[in-house]
Amino acid sequence: MFKPHIQKLERTQTSENRDIKKGVLLDRNERVENYNEATYRKIIKSISRFSINATPDIQNLYKNLSKFFKVNKNNIYIGQGITELMSQIIFSLVKKNEEVVIMDPTYPMYEVLCNLNEVKIKKWKFNKNLSLEFNDLKKIVTKKTKVIFLVNPNLPIEFEFDNTLKNKIYKFCLKKNIILVYDEAYYHFGSKTEIKNSVKKKNLIVMRTFSKAWGLPSIRLGFLVTNRKLCEYISKCRSLVETNALSFQIAMWALNNRKILDNHVSQIKEGSKYIQKRLKELNIFFKGGIVTNAILIRLKDRKETENLRLFMRKKKIYIRTNFKGKIENCIRISLGPVDKMKIFMSAFNNWLKLKR
Repeated sequence: MFKPHIQKLERTQTSENRDIKKGVLLDRNERVENYNEATYRKIIKSISRFSINATPDIQNLYKNLSKFFKVNKNNIYIGQGITELMSQIIFSLVKKNEEVVIMDPTYPMYEVLCNLNEVKIKKWKFNKNLSLEFNDLKKIVTKKTKVIFLVNPNLPIEFEFDNTLKNKIYKFCLKKNIILVYDEAYYHFGSKTEIKNSVKKKNLIVMRTFSKAWGLPSIRLGFLVTNRKLCEYISKCRSLVETNALSFQIAMWALNNRKILDNHVSQIKEGSKYIQKRLKELNIFFKGGIVTNAILIRLKDRKETENLRLFMRKKKIYIRTNFKGKIENCIRISLGPVDKMKIFMSAFNNWLKLKR
């Protein structure tokens, strides 16, 4: 009855039992600051009572995305977050026992979805300097490689692909007849996009989300941009409709209120400057906070990361630990406004004093 490859999967729920109202949420790269009452009421007001009892018509969302990102709506496909889009790309373009290349470490759902689809995984691993080498990518690609997923910029190790490396990878994929997918979830924090190129090139896809810079992870809404042929093909995997009425209307509200995104990004930049300054004063190694909304902080060992997590949790400050390999001795914190970062640093300093 049960499929063996699914039985073998180990899935754990993360970020459970958080105090979302009073806690400081630094563990999931979400918006750290709650929306204020006035903004919340505006969001609620944007949801029509006439939309609840009917299947949504989301054509206006396609039009708004097209206008906002200056891309023809025929090159856009909406999904329930980047995660669903990833799943549909794998399902539609990769057969059982063919290969997908992912970065390591990166967003963990890539590995989960490949395993669910019985697709083989090749991992492009970060080196000891927490960087990626093009030659290492070439070594793991075979004739069975069908898709390369690149998160740009990446987390938990912040890494941005520059134009030189992007061009090398694209030409390599073109030669090998491989689909190249850029996950640009963190694009708005300062990196360069491939959206314009994805429309013109035959083997390039870009994915975006409302979860990060927009600060709306709960609506589970994302979209991809690619050439019309690929877009039409992948969109055949859609459910009855691409998203629900609530997510659709909140996304419409967000696109009409660009200042929400800009203010959120500005807060994160200020919070990042503050955290970086304080960590430098403490002579503690960190990486990130330049083109994403998170920072890795290196501790002595894995035991210390767990000790700190438990210490912080008692204070309702939630951080991410339990990494593997080269960053197993690191914690990751989501970035937010300076006042939230001060709460973390105050607790972190107290923990350091107790540790001594």
